[in-house]
Amino acid sequence: MLKLSGFGDEIAENFETQLREMRKMNLNYIALRNLWGVNILNLNPRQKKKAKDLLRKYGMGVSEIGSPLGKVLITSSWKKEWARYMKAVEMAKYFSCPRIRIFSFYFPKGHAPEQHRATVIKRLKEMADFAEQEGVMLLHENESNIYGDTGLRCKDLAEAVNSPNFKLIFDPANYVTDGSKPFSQWFDMQKDQIVHLHIKDRRFDGTFTPAGQGDGEFPELIRELVKRGFSGFATMEPHLARGGQFSGFSGPEPFAEAVKAIRQVCDQEGMPTRQIRIGVVGMGFIGKFHCDAMKDAPEAHLVAVADVKKVPNLRKAQDEFNVMAYNKVEPLIKRSDIDAITLGVPSGLHGEIAIKAAEAGKHVLTEKPIEVTLQKADAMIEACRKNKVKLGVISQRRWDAGMKELKQAVDDGFLGDLVLGDAYVKWYRTQQYYDSGAWRGTWELDGGGALMNQGVHTVDCFQWVMGPVKSVTAQTARLAHERIEVEDVAQALIQFKNGAMGTIIASTAVYPGMDERLEISGTKGTMVMTKSSITTREIIGEKKKEDGAIIERGSGAADPQAITNEGHVAQIRDFCQAIVENREPMINGEEGRRPLEIILAVYESARTGKTVKLPLGGKTRKSTTKKARRKKS
Repeated sequence: MLKLSGFGDEIAENFETQLREMRKMNLNYIALRNLWGVNILNLNPRQKKKAKDLLRKYGMGVSEIGSPLGKVLITSSWKKEWARYMKAVEMAKYFSCPRIRIFSFYFPKGHAPEQHRATVIKRLKEMADFAEQEGVMLLHENESNIYGDTGLRCKDLAEAVNSPNFKLIFDPANYVTDGSKPFSQWFDMQKDQIVHLHIKDRRFDGTFTPAGQGDGEFPELIRELVKRGFSGFATMEPHLARGGQFSGFSGPEPFAEAVKAIRQVCDQEGMPTRQIRIGVVGMGFIGKFHCDAMKDAPEAHLVAVADVKKVPNLRKAQDEFNVMAYNKVEPLIKRSDIDAITLGVPSGLHGEIAIKAAEAGKHVLTEKPIEVTLQKADAMIEACRKNKVKLGVISQRRWDAGMKELKQAVDDGFLGDLVLGDAYVKWYRTQQYYDSGAWRGTWELDGGGALMNQGVHTVDCFQWVMGPVKSVTAQTARLAHERIEVEDVAQALIQFKNGAMGTIIASTAVYPGMDERLEISGTKGTMVMTKSSITTREIIGEKKKEDGAIIERGSGAADPQAITNEGHVAQIRDFCQAIVENREPMINGEEGRRPLEIILAVYESARTGKTVKLPLGGKTRKSTTKKARRKKS
């Protein structure tokens, strides 16, 4: 995935003009170099604030601080250059961008680069050591007349500095300027250190061209990056020199031509470049979790966040990601530059907001469960279908390594005919957890208790592996918590349509909280998944694997915030790819509806004391826990 960015000062001097023109080109990032004719390192406080406000307004991120660090004589004052470096680090933090572009120094006329190698490396190592402390990344750009002008010397720098916070920018046109072939001569020796591209092309006669029209070997480069699974920034710096009344090296129209050209090369070689612009609605713990996950999902670009309450994460997200933060949902949904929203609001509000978003033409990715009633879920599904937008439902456990292995084994027939399945979610939640939000533990907004809120992911994986459910016989109770309407213990006997039988047990009253578990047995064997790993695999005639390594992930057994984001990242990526490819997400509305129907059947069975058959007909009713019944009598 190439996340396309650009040096906006090649378009115009005025910073807002840069942003406005780049958004017309569907670019989501800008490299900060010159704003209003002022170098990034020389912005005054008023200019800095204005720039940050404009970035939020246009929903633009920053790909790199385009500093001129290292574009000075190696014999010049290191103290002065270090002071500029401190300024660059300050700007990187202020603009929520950990990447700083640097160079490796000019030399006095007539001096060979090797004469100053030791000093260059000493200085860069000092910078890299400080970068490690400050959490920033130094990106060295190859350029003529500096130490890192050839691929050999760039490789030398990377190996000598030897820091995870010092990596290479690959600029093909700058190699062409020195008379070399960038991909053929230099890429292979640097490939493991290249994390960033600068996009400009040039012919050996000195003419700059859009990518793919010069001697920069862009098709070969992009083809190889696709093979390597490369994901990173590619910053437009076309140098097409037709700015007219505009400042910079290109002007808006030639710059747009250059963007179109690199996209054509990428399309031909199978390199994705399109990101989905997303707004997050609901900024409790899970909303902030969505924002964090998007940092690792290259197909997603966070534009704005919203919450009707002044929750701390609203301000945190605004500051950390430099995005617009709204205290109402409507302004976010109405933004024409947002493609999709994710929902982290209470479960009983999913339908209302999703329908509004669908009617505004936004794709919707909602947290679990899809809603709290089948009627609301069906209304969501219908609204998204009618308005031709995608609907996805978070069920991140399907991406767990153990879950994939279990599902594949069942689908391939390794377990034979399924006979018995058991799902356990024996977790622990304190009373303070339920008291922390007025919606928690309510039928209206939480939709249920241990089974609906904590157990829904396991129920989803359970039915995904075992198949459709025929009937449910269940009991629920509230035994360990006060001031909640819903169950903290649930147990159900399940009969599947394929003839297999099973149980579901869920609780938030089991101290100190146990790892969730699936046990699946068939006529040929048994597999057990604990958390995300297969802990038992006993199949008739199958040799055991020598590698018994277990992949661990965070568990929410005792702490609802002790979860990792790998599954969310994978699902956000799939959702964005589904939009680009115009296909259904892996877990669409219909898939998200399945575990909801099973849980509602459990509640109906517990309420009536009868076996409930699926599919459910008519209106489903809320369960009544044992303690709730005692209090009413």
